[in-house]
Amino acid sequence: MKSTFPLSVAASWARVVAVFVVDVAVIAAGAATAGRPGWWVGVGLTVLITVLVLLFWRGAPLLSLLWRSVTGRRPRVGAAGELADYERRFGSGPVGIRAVGPHLVAVVAVDGPPHSPSVLDYPRVESLAKLPLEAVAAGLDQFDVHLEGIDIVSVGARRAPKTHHPYAPVYSAEVGDHPAVGQRRTWLVVRFNALQSARAIVWRESVAATMSAAAEWLAAELTSLRIPSRVLSAAQIRAADEALLAGIDPTGLASGWGRLRHAGGYVQTYWMSPGDISSTAIDRLWAPDTDATAVSVQLRRADNGATTAGVMVRYHTGGPLPEPPLTGLNPLVGRHDAGLAAGLLTAATGGLNLPARELAAGEKVAVPIGATGIIVGTTASGHPLLVDLHDPTELATVTIAGEFALLVQVALRAAATGYQVLICTKQPQRWQQVTGVGLQMVGAAGLAEQLPPSQYPYVVVYDRVGGPTPAGAAVTIRTVGARSASGADIHIEQDGRGAAVIRTWAFQYRLRINLDYERRLIDAGPRRAA
Repeated sequence: MKSTFPLSVAASWARVVAVFVVDVAVIAAGAATAGRPGWWVGVGLTVLITVLVLLFWRGAPLLSLLWRSVTGRRPRVGAAGELADYERRFGSGPVGIRAVGPHLVAVVAVDGPPHSPSVLDYPRVESLAKLPLEAVAAGLDQFDVHLEGIDIVSVGARRAPKTHHPYAPVYSAEVGDHPAVGQRRTWLVVRFNALQSARAIVWRESVAATMSAAAEWLAAELTSLRIPSRVLSAAQIRAADEALLAGIDPTGLASGWGRLRHAGGYVQTYWMSPGDISSTAIDRLWAPDTDATAVSVQLRRADNGATTAGVMVRYHTGGPLPEPPLTGLNPLVGRHDAGLAAGLLTAATGGLNLPARELAAGEKVAVPIGATGIIVGTTASGHPLLVDLHDPTELATVTIAGEFALLVQVALRAAATGYQVLICTKQPQRWQQVTGVGLQMVGAAGLAEQLPPSQYPYVVVYDRVGGPTPAGAAVTIRTVGARSASGADIHIEQDGRGAAVIRTWAFQYRLRINLDYERRLIDAGPRRAA
């Protein structure tokens, strides 16, 4: 990627005429009040005004950056707009709608196919879980309804923090410089301007009915393309708001020239040069190993009917980043709060418009969706294969037939990628050396019927024991015998000391596995997995 030259000129007719009128007024006022010295003062002021108004730094007017610096205003970040459920006649259910005046938004969760395999092939992650921009852009115009725009927002992280489990940085080193993420969720922010589509609203029940129908149509179209999607209710939108903030308290933010600061670390936002926008470049945005990453793609309809795309990324880190983590990214200097707000589910007007380019007809640009999951082995060609254990819409089941080290490996990697792993076993001593905050053993009383709320999805491992699945669990892993007729969503069966077969509803692969680390860990006795 290549960064855009930071200094630019915005010489639109409206801006130039406004500056000219102000300059003439300033010079005339100076000459009238102080004669020739006043005239020279006016000339100096007009030069300063012209430079501040017409010159842009990193896409922002120098005047606006100067005003932000002088006023030192605190960042205002939050999900703006009144939020409520609306259920239209013949609709599929309640649709959460957020509104500010005539501007409305609905949110579509893009779940994608569950347990989709991914292969690490530097510098890319080859996966079937992709969302084509062309498919989303088709929803901008629905019969006589013309949407204001659609934002594709994703948030996730490669791994859990070391405080969650000490194995997390070890696993991150195995992933290397690949854009693989342990947890990732994607939403579409469907934007609608009631004033611009007033004619379409006349023939429908109401403004809310028009908005909800547009969101439901988009979700149905994506689902028909084998990209499962669903419209969110108001309660689900509030949960998505929290997820997109990635642990930030909006009231505790402090703005800076190069970043935002909060109690848990720092937030830096960058935009991608329009000429760099491609599937590979968007995928690479997930490569840096940060506390959290959020990517936003703005799709808009240009006056000539073409679709434009702009891309922004937000990195959450424990310490400040002295420079962009990827070469070619453009920092939102002095406007990181605006960048943060642009990646939220807000209906507020006057938001950040990213530098964008037109997408050519038939151009294949896609964004990754869903988590790539954990490494389960390597293919015959030596490429690591990853599978996500989680199903966003229902409980996922996994069965494992193999030695104890294989079960430990899956549990460790699940904890490292951001799951809360609970172990049910009658032999707790053999798990002692791998336990941590994110991988805990259940006591003799067993699991409760309802698991407590957690920021991490629950994975419950049944090590040679049975038991009911508690409410709140996202994934269950059970041990089974060799060659068993497992009906689980994912079945992993060891075939020899260094091979295994993984089977899901969609594929079956024979993989090479390496359990040397786990075997040494188990044999070494009680020590930490790091």
